[in-house]
Amino acid sequence: MTINQPISSLPAGLPDLALLTEKAASTGSVIIYQPYLDPLQRSQLDAAAMPFDISFNTQATTREYELFLTLHQHHEAIGLGEDVFWGLLSSKFEMKSVTSFPSFVTEAEKARAEGADAYLYNPLIGHAAIYSNVWEHSLLGGHPGMEPIFLHLQQLGYPIAPPQDKTAFMFCNYFCGNRKFWSGYFAFCERILESLENEARRGTPAGTAYAGSAQYSRDANAKMRPFVIERLLGLYVHQAAAAGLKIAAFVPAPADFEWKFGVRLGRVLHGLFTAKEAFLRSCDEALLTKWQEGRQPLTKQPHLIWFADDPPAWMPRGQFTGGRELMRAYAQQDPAYPGPQQPVRTERPAIPAAPKIEQPLLQPFAGGWQAHKDRHCIWIVTPENYNHSHAFDEVALGLQGAFEELGGSAPIVRDMNAFAGRAPIIYGGNLLAPEIVGHLPKDSVLINLEQVSEESTWINSRYVSILRAMPVLDYSPRNRENLAAKGIDHAGVLEIGYSRCLSQIQHAPVKDIDVLFYGSMNERRHHILKTLKDGGLKVAHLFNIYGAERDAAIARAKIVINIHHYASGVFEIVRISYLLANRVCVLTEGDVRDPDLQPFIGGLAIEPYDDMIERCFKLIADADERDVIAARGFEAIRSRSQADMLMSVMKAAEKVSHAH
Repeated sequence: MTINQPISSLPAGLPDLALLTEKAASTGSVIIYQPYLDPLQRSQLDAAAMPFDISFNTQATTREYELFLTLHQHHEAIGLGEDVFWGLLSSKFEMKSVTSFPSFVTEAEKARAEGADAYLYNPLIGHAAIYSNVWEHSLLGGHPGMEPIFLHLQQLGYPIAPPQDKTAFMFCNYFCGNRKFWSGYFAFCERILESLENEARRGTPAGTAYAGSAQYSRDANAKMRPFVIERLLGLYVHQAAAAGLKIAAFVPAPADFEWKFGVRLGRVLHGLFTAKEAFLRSCDEALLTKWQEGRQPLTKQPHLIWFADDPPAWMPRGQFTGGRELMRAYAQQDPAYPGPQQPVRTERPAIPAAPKIEQPLLQPFAGGWQAHKDRHCIWIVTPENYNHSHAFDEVALGLQGAFEELGGSAPIVRDMNAFAGRAPIIYGGNLLAPEIVGHLPKDSVLINLEQVSEESTWINSRYVSILRAMPVLDYSPRNRENLAAKGIDHAGVLEIGYSRCLSQIQHAPVKDIDVLFYGSMNERRHHILKTLKDGGLKVAHLFNIYGAERDAAIARAKIVINIHHYASGVFEIVRISYLLANRVCVLTEGDVRDPDLQPFIGGLAIEPYDDMIERCFKLIADADERDVIAARGFEAIRSRSQADMLMSVMKAAEKVSHAH
């Protein structure tokens, strides 16, 4: 489908005017479609929805926008009433939202009856609390690489910098409206899309970004275009409202934040959301300062909010007692109900605490090497559609190589069904559901690779309960001390080392990338990379790219740069060990006095954050120094045999077993 031309032919099976009129009569003149691709999906649609077969719309460059356009043209062709509200909610609506599908319809009916032209629903309420607008979310890591598009829109005169309030901060395309709303929306979007299409044909930075990858962690094939379109709604609303379009929008209550994020974080986020809205109404600088100060630590480590706001497919969807109005009516019958503004819903089923294994069984590899040489598999916990589990691939490969160098075996698996009678050594335990622990073999071992600090979103009560219930090995002596402070005093240490199988990258004869960075983006990382790029260096950034594609970029890079996600970050040995094993020159943020860095002095270029840019330019100009650092780094990691480290843990376990 070409983005700026009418659809040549509408798909078969669209509802006729009689059916739509009948549907509108039963729902207050609101028609909400739900898409499906196959009979199974159709059977799972909400009873209040109008089914919509979207099997014609599966390209990586198209998403809801093409569906909206199809329906708009169909409605105009059959003469659907101008005042009828219509929209489309994906099957993920109840996964992301804090209300049910029928509740959305009820609120849309109310908005229409009160004279609105459209009803908008942003399910990502945590995002609205911590980001100024939807474009800032992209700049700070949501979709790296969108910056040239921002600049192009600014040149066209669109206001992408101002903060967005509850009527303009919109994600996920959950909205509905009358013909006036939709006609204006398409006219607005098409002007921008035509301009970006022209930029793509010319090969400009904006056009290349628009036609390129979305850097989307849950779909490596997704293109940037749909995510640009998603963000245009707020710009359209800002412009159209000033011209008289009447907009009604969902406003989250305190209970909505607490239901999504828990009581403590939920209250913090609601406070930020309220402060931001109050500032936008009053322009009170004190409120702006309060919001800016409160959001800073959350924008630096936003992943907890991202996951709770927009859960991956393996998470359970919300469970609701009914429409939002029904929930309020029911709640008001309860004397404990706090008031009419506090929606009540059935909570998600409580996750049972991980069963406590008796203390003698919490020793990893009890009995030593002979008991465990062929007893285990290495399980990389891999939830559906969660590509980031591949971050564990190389460290798992190194451990597998260590078993084999010692004469044992430990195959790598990604599914519990592949254990084949072996007990798992687990990478990615932070992704486990606690109830699974009781079903694992008693001699399973969890290897923790998460940094244990109050800033980490992974070190939460759920994961801590799992760590307390299982034999644990940590990659860092410092981490083990921090675990002990949380009551996990049985953890041992298996540091990250070298196995021969890790040296697998063939370096390119010509290195056409000056600086490579891979990982999520935030403000402090973006500052360094942008400064290097503006200084004339060829900078490449990868996100959600692993395996051969990432290795190919490493092979072409003169330097791989490692920048902490937040200022207090610790040395990322898990990531850097693989680079050292492949003779890569690494420039890392750090302090040469850091004990974790001592084994690698001379084999890494180590600089504090403020000095990294200057050092990078010097390294790019000095190929000999880069070669020396890479060679020394390889020797440093090769001296840390993973097989020797594994055997040391096994011998310690054998001594403990004999003592018992």
